[in-house]
Amino acid sequence: MIRSIRIVAGATAVAAAAAFALPANAQYSNEFSPAKLVHQGTTSKAIGGSGTVVVQVQVNANGSHRVVKVIHSTNSGDNAAAMDIAKNSTYRPAHRGKTAVTAYYDFTLKFKGTSVASHGGETVARGSTAAKIDALIHQGKYDAAKAQLEEALEKNPSDPLLNQELGTAEYFLADYPAAAAAFDKVPTVSKTFSQVAAQSYALAAVKTASTAPQQAVAYGKKAAQLAPGPNAYYALGTAELQAGDTSSAIADLNKAFAAVQSDAKTDKKTKVAIASQLYAAYSKAGDTANAEKTLAAIKQIDPNNTSVATLEGNKFIQAANEASKAGNHSEALKDFEQAAAVGSPQIQVTAYAAAALEENAVLQSQKTPPTKDDYAKVKAYADKALAINANDALANYAEGVALTGEWVLGNKSDAGLKAQALAALNKAKASAQSAGNISLSLNIDNFIKNTLQ
Repeated sequence: MIRSIRIVAGATAVAAAAAFALPANAQYSNEFSPAKLVHQGTTSKAIGGSGTVVVQVQVNANGSHRVVKVIHSTNSGDNAAAMDIAKNSTYRPAHRGKTAVTAYYDFTLKFKGTSVASHGGETVARGSTAAKIDALIHQGKYDAAKAQLEEALEKNPSDPLLNQELGTAEYFLADYPAAAAAFDKVPTVSKTFSQVAAQSYALAAVKTASTAPQQAVAYGKKAAQLAPGPNAYYALGTAELQAGDTSSAIADLNKAFAAVQSDAKTDKKTKVAIASQLYAAYSKAGDTANAEKTLAAIKQIDPNNTSVATLEGNKFIQAANEASKAGNHSEALKDFEQAAAVGSPQIQVTAYAAAALEENAVLQSQKTPPTKDDYAKVKAYADKALAINANDALANYAEGVALTGEWVLGNKSDAGLKAQALAALNKAKASAQSAGNISLSLNIDNFIKNTLQ
């Protein structure tokens, strides 16, 4: 007798939603970083007393500069000194991606009595480690920047500027959890790094949602604090869904979807990705009505998107798995067939392979011995799956089970049939191992040992 291997609920379901955030280099290739003060100059001009003066400085792409005017002053007696300090200071030019560009820098100078305070904002001292690393980042030499940052942080692990630069380097190296961890060491992310930090937190939240959901939620919340918007709310909602907080996930994913739904600048793929995750949240919460409304919205956005077919097919596969668990095999087969009818190609492969294994389970549960015709049904489903994807692990497993059944019913006399069964099962095992599906690989291995050896 062939031992039946039941399909575990969820094991056959295909994930539909994916993070919609753009890759780092795609989104930030033209990102603007403002000009910075490198060194604050001095003045021989008289200081008129306490006050604040804001001076506009034009910083050219080659690093030269020109003091333009006083934008604001609370004490006109300080204006001449402020203009002189601005003239004698040095600056790093603004950048558009890796390219230096001409831009204005608003230099705020605070005077107290007859002295001037050092610049209260973020400065990078000329020739300093931070300045050299900053140059490497703007040149796109992220590996080199990371190596120097790790060395510098060994001496001063809590340095906020170095940690923010490390977060930036890790971001452009696409190690988003590492980028988020670096930004996490900074008490307050500065304005210069806020955009890359927000994106790092959002992408880290999505990437770690399934493995470390609580940490992912924390990252998602920080992304929303730094840059509230659809990208952050999508990441937060995704993390909350994995953490089991479906009500919060629905609320945040709705924020993300509402923000992009009527936005002509947002592409269909992004809208569908957010809506798909919202659909998953409603489904997990058991809110069938809103799940169906969301599915209808996806169809309206992009009727031909494969996510629609995947979501619909997954719905029937889930129902089939539940029916199988309950011992209702006829209903399970019906649902698997419906999944194949409406699903995407991958859903069809999974549904047909699962139907084959469900047929095998039916044969093992009945009192009367199975016939060759019975295993012809099992093989028919497996063949349909293989016709769509000849290399699918589950489909080859189902094929191997069907062929083994025929071999057993033939009193194990057909060596060629046994060889075909082993070939299908070994191919299934190799595919499962290649995909990292250890559970399926072990099931196949046990089936071979218990039936063919």
